[in-house]
Amino acid sequence: MLTDVKMRALLADPPTTRMELPDGSIPGLYLRVGPTRHPTWTFRYVVKGANGTTSRGTKLAGRKFYRLTLGIYPYVSLREARAKAALMIADIEQGINPANEIERQAEAETSAIYTINMLADAYMETHVSPRLKSERTAKWVFKEFIRPKWGDRSPEGITKQEVTKELDRLLSRKSKAAAIETRKWLSSMLNWAVDSGRIQFNPLIGIKAPARFTARERVLSMAEARAVWAVAGEMGYPSGTLVQLLMLTACRLREIASVQTSWVDTVNSCIVVPGKSYKTGDLTVVALVPRALDILNNLPKHEDGDFLISSTNGYRPLYTVTPSALKKLKDDSQKRLGRVMDHWTLHDLRRTVATHMARLSVDEILIERVLGHRIGGVRAVYNRYRYLEEKRAALALWTVELLPSSGPDGGSRYEPANDDQPWVQGSLFQASFEG
Repeated sequence: MLTDVKMRALLADPPTTRMELPDGSIPGLYLRVGPTRHPTWTFRYVVKGANGTTSRGTKLAGRKFYRLTLGIYPYVSLREARAKAALMIADIEQGINPANEIERQAEAETSAIYTINMLADAYMETHVSPRLKSERTAKWVFKEFIRPKWGDRSPEGITKQEVTKELDRLLSRKSKAAAIETRKWLSSMLNWAVDSGRIQFNPLIGIKAPARFTARERVLSMAEARAVWAVAGEMGYPSGTLVQLLMLTACRLREIASVQTSWVDTVNSCIVVPGKSYKTGDLTVVALVPRALDILNNLPKHEDGDFLISSTNGYRPLYTVTPSALKKLKDDSQKRLGRVMDHWTLHDLRRTVATHMARLSVDEILIERVLGHRIGGVRAVYNRYRYLEEKRAALALWTVELLPSSGPDGGSRYEPANDDQPWVQGSLFQASFEG
């Protein structure tokens, strides 16, 4: 009789050729084992009155055996395999062929009417969620663009024309990235639905992806950056605070927005971002200059969660600045500056910090480390604080430029270079910046 002890031994030392081991407890239940290390449960049976024997037990000519696969051990345990086989035996005694039942169920599932929302739920759970790097982007694209537009619709009723029209609409709003991601994730989900038998065809076949967007080059001048900093300070918590921390750390928006109490290391003056919350998937240490640490230390205390920058008392992070708040930030910055500013985004602040650090002669590899980009070689956990002081020194140079009243340690005054030089052209580092 099969036992878990015997089967674990087979996993550790599989046979060199394929074997079928009878369970010994449930008739017809076997474990197929071989050198692949994937033992598979199978169930062999003959149905009364179904090509095997009559209801009285008389053998029929053309006796037919059926074999069904019940799953792979240990994902399907011995107990679960026996339970499945026992249920099938009960059906067989009633003249019911389990294979026919499985086929009918599959046909019913294929003919079921799935909506985009139903497919998206299943797709996220079974296909996307295990891929931590892409899960966050996928959730955002489905929430913002796919579900609102087609959520209650059957995918087989969606036409190429309307998808193309929606992508064109996104492009007309200068949302090329949104158009690219919408087409990518919608098409991927529908291909998955076809492969899994949920729908018959993908209506997006033949729709070309929007042209890849080119890297933005917008870099704020020092005068523009100082205006944005001042207005963000006037706006205060949470949106203004979020913007100021972006400018002091050169982080991506979601990385700062997601900061939790446990991430802040006040002893070493840094933020330790877990790999699952960072774009590269690596644990990353963000250096904090004294002004940034002071901002974090003086944030409101929340009772409903650990997120430091939140409009829900810490329960959820403030993942973005609202359109109205961003408009106020831009409008008031222009008023303070006394002139119209070219279009810029919050992500341009990250490029701005990097470009001005390059102008201040910060080593390009060090700038890459400040930005959290992957550097060749092994990045072990025990090296998590490596280059922390160097990164802090680089950010301190930038902070002195941004806030002339502060010095390297937040005290002495420093006179910056040409305040309103655009720095969009001529920076070798800026030209290669990709995020």
